[in-house]
Amino acid sequence: MIKRLLSFLVLLPGATAMAHAADWEAVAESSTLGFVGSAQGEDFSGQFGAFNAAIRFDPDALDQARFEVDIDLRSADTRNAERDETLQSADFFRTRREPMAHYVAERFRALDDGRYAADGELTLRGVTQPVTLEFSFSQGSPAVLEGEATLDRTAFEVGGGDWGSDADIRHAVRVVTRLELERID
Repeated sequence: MIKRLLSFLVLLPGATAMAHAADWEAVAESSTLGFVGSAQGEDFSGQFGAFNAAIRFDPDALDQARFEVDIDLRSADTRNAERDETLQSADFFRTRREPMAHYVAERFRALDDGRYAADGELTLRGVTQPVTLEFSFSQGSPAVLEGEATLDRTAFEVGGGDWGSDADIRHAVRVVTRLELERID
């Protein structure tokens, strides 16, 4: 009996260590956070040049996973100066009052195809709504997280009023990300 107890106590620290999710930080120079929308029937894409992503993730410890991302909306770039200026306006991102968006996910699921889902909340323009990011994760040096989410811009009061019609500007916006991650010790 004592022998079994000692064996259990010796193995316990190793088992516990394997179950802890790792902390990762996005490498800004090689990571992207973008979006794809459609206006007047034409797709356009853009990127946020300034964001911070703190990731805690291990496929074997989904219960400990956490994503926290801060996005500087003023850094939105669609390579079209007029559209970029409109995105900053009170009708869209309203960056004078709310320059940052914030995403936090603490509920994670494994999907059938070796991918994962992060069920989180996005706060944009002072409005918080659920957003699920589906993603893949490959460990390496660096680790890579690639994901996508679709959100309804009108749920965040983005582009209301004259811009509210789905026929003019699609309500659905696809968010795409590719993060190169360095492990934080």
